[in-house]
Amino acid sequence: MHATKQIKRWICLLPVYGCFSTGLIYVAIGVIAILSFLRLKQGGADESSLLAYLSDYTIGRVFVWIILLGSVSYIIWRIYESLKDPYGYGRQLKGIALRVGIALSSVADAFIAYAAIAVLLGISNIPENGQPQEQRQLVSQLLQHNMGNWAIIGAGLIILITAIVQLLYGITKGYKERLDIDRLYAILKPLVHPLAWAGYVARGIILGIIGFFFLKAGVLENARYVVNTDKAFDFIGDRVGHFYFIAVAVGTICYGLFMFALGAADNPDKE
Repeated sequence: MHATKQIKRWICLLPVYGCFSTGLIYVAIGVIAILSFLRLKQGGADESSLLAYLSDYTIGRVFVWIILLGSVSYIIWRIYESLKDPYGYGRQLKGIALRVGIALSSVADAFIAYAAIAVLLGISNIPENGQPQEQRQLVSQLLQHNMGNWAIIGAGLIILITAIVQLLYGITKGYKERLDIDRLYAILKPLVHPLAWAGYVARGIILGIIGFFFLKAGVLENARYVVNTDKAFDFIGDRVGHFYFIAVAVGTICYGLFMFALGAADNPDKE
């Protein structure tokens, strides 16, 4: 019985590790986006590019390992959530939809984990300036296969659905099941929900743009349309406006800060 409780406790600690590593990534991406806007840095506001940049330094590789372990922890927890249903969503249509949404939200973490493994093993040529050349190369290879365009369209649809889930998760405060707000310092409690709202909306917008261009690449069978986080920011700045670029960049930082708060407020002993 004691061993079972210990195992459950370790399982419940997985999202804590995942939240902190995710927080590190998105605070850094938001800061890099703002630095790029101010022309203090040339691109690189992308998960893969950030990891490639960090891997150039010894201390940076330590952070890449931290991010990798955190991402894997979060993926395991998301799979556990969707299968075991610890929050009691149930097996009705709404409950199943919520659990599928939980599973889909781990897609971004899977890409981060893959990029971290690739840079640590030195098996990729991920550019540090945010160019999506690896993604475009993969899509280009897929387009050479029969029905490859449908695989790309399917990936675009999954990313778009994930974007919608992120938006709804923030707007409807779906994160509250895991948030034990009483564990936070009093001064931080009023900030949690604004950080979550801004963060999830920003992530939903970025993922929505990425998903749209994946769809476009599949429909038009042209890999040049594929964008990553960095190029999604560029699209906002170039086509929508500089104010919205800054707003989404600040929202991305808010998402990272919220993930820190979520990790700090997570109670592994709570049933």
